[in-house]
Amino acid sequence: MKNVLRLKTTLLLLAVGLSIGILFALQFQAPQTRVFNPVSPFIALQDSKTSLTADQADLKNSISTIRDEISKQQDSLKSTKKSTKGIVEQVEELKIIAGLTQLKQRGLVITLADSQSKDVTIDSIVHAADLRDIVNVLWGTKAQAISINDQRLVSTSSVDSIVNTILVNNTKIANPFIIKVVGDQSKMKQALLSGDNLKDILRRQKSNGLIYNVESSPEVTVTAFDGGFAIKHSKVKE
Repeated sequence: MKNVLRLKTTLLLLAVGLSIGILFALQFQAPQTRVFNPVSPFIALQDSKTSLTADQADLKNSISTIRDEISKQQDSLKSTKKSTKGIVEQVEELKIIAGLTQLKQRGLVITLADSQSKDVTIDSIVHAADLRDIVNVLWGTKAQAISINDQRLVSTSSVDSIVNTILVNNTKIANPFIIKVVGDQSKMKQALLSGDNLKDILRRQKSNGLIYNVESSPEVTVTAFDGGFAIKHSKVKE
């Protein structure tokens, strides 16, 4: 009887032990629902924040560098445009001085022609010297551009005569002689008509019927220098 009771007790203890063992085993196999180290996630977040802050700083520096480079390029472009504009303006000024550009501005139209009298004398006709005198007076007033019968006068121009033929830029021109000039109208007109200059022309105008007229115009066209050196023959106006 005692042996049977002892056996039952042993079996009962064995069953209880097995049950406890199974419970412990199941507990270790179940997924953990509790964080063992609560500091780890905080450290990870801090590391992420530090990394993002560093990336943001690098990005800002890159943007700043790019902005500075763009600003430099814009300044360089502006400087280039100003320089190019200045060069173009200088070229245009030099072309005007050289007579390579046609001008349309306020100025004077001067007509110098032989007398219409039948009595032809040396004082009643136009000479190359008369044209040179008028041109010299005009240059003295700082005229911008001058042409004689649409022959633009430049630094190398000449006004010559061969017997009774007048040549401007080696081009034959005929009576009447139309001088177009761009410049200060008042100053030029005063110099041409004051009596202190061109005394011989003014005398012959009164005494011998030499035609000499000076008119102001709101728009005078002075043609560009064509560089012609061969003798050209112009038509005589009837």
